[in-house]
Amino acid sequence: MRKRTPYLIFWPQYFDKNRTISQGRRLPKNLAIEKITLEDIEKAVNALGYEYRIENTPKYPKTWWDNPGRILIDSKGKKKRKMLFEIAKQIRKIKS
Repeated sequence: MRKRTPYLIFWPQYFDKNRTISQGRRLPKNLAIEKITLEDIEKAVNALGYEYRIENTPKYPKTWWDNPGRILIDSKGKKKRKMLFEIAKQIRKIKS
Protein backbone atom coordinates (compact mmCIF):
# COMPACT_ATOMS: atom_id res chain seq x y z
CA MET A 1 0.00 0.00 0.00
CA ARG A 2 1.17 3.51 -0.83
CA LYS A 3 2.29 5.72 2.04
CA ARG A 4 0.29 8.84 2.80
CA THR A 5 2.05 11.77 1.16
CA PRO A 6 0.92 15.18 -0.07
CA TYR A 7 1.18 13.80 -3.62
CA LEU A 8 -1.99 13.16 -5.62
CA ILE A 9 -2.05 10.59 -8.41
CA PHE A 10 -3.08 11.71 -11.89
CA TRP A 11 -3.48 9.17 -14.70
CA PRO A 12 -3.60 10.22 -18.38
CA GLN A 13 -6.97 8.43 -18.57
CA TYR A 14 -8.49 11.22 -16.45
CA PHE A 15 -7.94 13.68 -19.33
CA ASP A 16 -8.67 11.40 -22.34
CA LYS A 17 -11.53 12.67 -24.51
CA ASN A 18 -12.03 9.26 -26.14
CA ARG A 19 -12.95 7.57 -22.84
CA THR A 20 -16.26 7.61 -21.08
CA ILE A 21 -16.65 8.51 -17.43
CA SER A 22 -17.03 4.81 -16.59
CA GLN A 23 -13.72 4.14 -18.39
CA GLY A 24 -11.91 6.67 -16.21
CA ARG A 25 -12.38 10.16 -17.68
CA ARG A 26 -12.86 12.72 -14.91
CA LEU A 27 -13.38 15.87 -16.96
CA PRO A 28 -16.34 17.06 -19.01
CA LYS A 29 -15.95 16.40 -22.76
CA ASN A 30 -15.38 20.08 -23.53
CA LEU A 31 -12.26 20.16 -21.30
CA ALA A 32 -10.94 16.67 -22.10
CA ILE A 33 -8.02 16.30 -24.51
CA GLU A 34 -7.63 13.96 -27.46
CA LYS A 35 -4.48 11.84 -27.68
CA ILE A 36 -3.17 12.81 -24.25
CA THR A 37 0.27 11.62 -23.16
CA LEU A 38 2.11 11.66 -19.88
CA GLU A 39 4.54 14.17 -21.41
CA ASP A 40 1.67 16.60 -22.09
CA ILE A 41 0.63 16.42 -18.46
CA GLU A 42 4.25 16.82 -17.35
CA LYS A 43 4.68 20.01 -19.43
CA ALA A 44 1.48 21.50 -18.00
CA VAL A 45 2.36 20.64 -14.41
CA ASN A 46 5.86 22.03 -14.87
CA ALA A 47 4.43 25.26 -16.34
CA LEU A 48 2.08 25.58 -13.35
CA GLY A 49 5.03 25.24 -10.97
CA TYR A 50 4.03 22.10 -9.09
CA GLU A 51 6.49 19.54 -7.74
CA TYR A 52 5.91 16.17 -9.39
CA ARG A 53 7.24 12.67 -9.93
CA ILE A 54 6.61 10.40 -12.89
CA GLU A 55 6.12 6.67 -12.50
CA ASN A 56 6.13 4.65 -15.72
CA THR A 57 5.45 1.15 -14.39
CA PRO A 58 2.08 1.39 -12.55
CA LYS A 59 -0.97 0.52 -14.64
CA TYR A 60 -4.40 2.09 -14.41
CA PRO A 61 -6.65 -0.56 -12.82
CA LYS A 62 -9.53 -0.22 -15.31
CA THR A 63 -7.18 -0.64 -18.28
CA TRP A 64 -4.42 -2.83 -16.89
CA TRP A 65 -3.29 -3.91 -20.38
CA ASP A 66 -2.48 -0.30 -21.31
CA ASN A 67 0.65 1.20 -19.75
CA PRO A 68 0.73 5.00 -20.00
CA GLY A 69 2.18 5.47 -16.48
CA ARG A 70 1.08 8.09 -13.97
CA ILE A 71 2.23 11.36 -12.47
CA LEU A 72 2.27 12.20 -8.77
CA ILE A 73 1.81 15.90 -8.04
CA ASP A 74 2.36 17.73 -4.76
CA SER A 75 -1.09 19.16 -4.09
CA LYS A 76 0.00 21.89 -1.65
CA GLY A 77 -3.42 21.50 -0.01
CA LYS A 78 -5.49 21.93 -3.19
CA LYS A 79 -8.39 19.67 -4.03
CA LYS A 80 -7.81 17.09 -6.75
CA ARG A 81 -10.82 18.19 -8.81
CA LYS A 82 -9.63 21.80 -8.90
CA MET A 83 -6.15 20.68 -9.96
CA LEU A 84 -7.63 18.49 -12.74
CA PHE A 85 -9.38 21.49 -14.28
CA GLU A 86 -6.30 23.69 -13.87
CA ILE A 87 -4.01 21.12 -15.53
CA ALA A 88 -6.50 20.47 -18.36
CA LYS A 89 -6.73 24.19 -19.15
CA GLN A 90 -2.94 24.47 -19.14
CA ILE A 91 -2.59 21.48 -21.50
CA ARG A 92 -5.07 23.07 -23.90
CA LYS A 93 -3.11 26.32 -23.76
CA ILE A 94 0.18 24.52 -24.49
CA LYS A 95 -1.27 22.43 -27.33
CA SER A 96 -2.85 25.39 -29.13
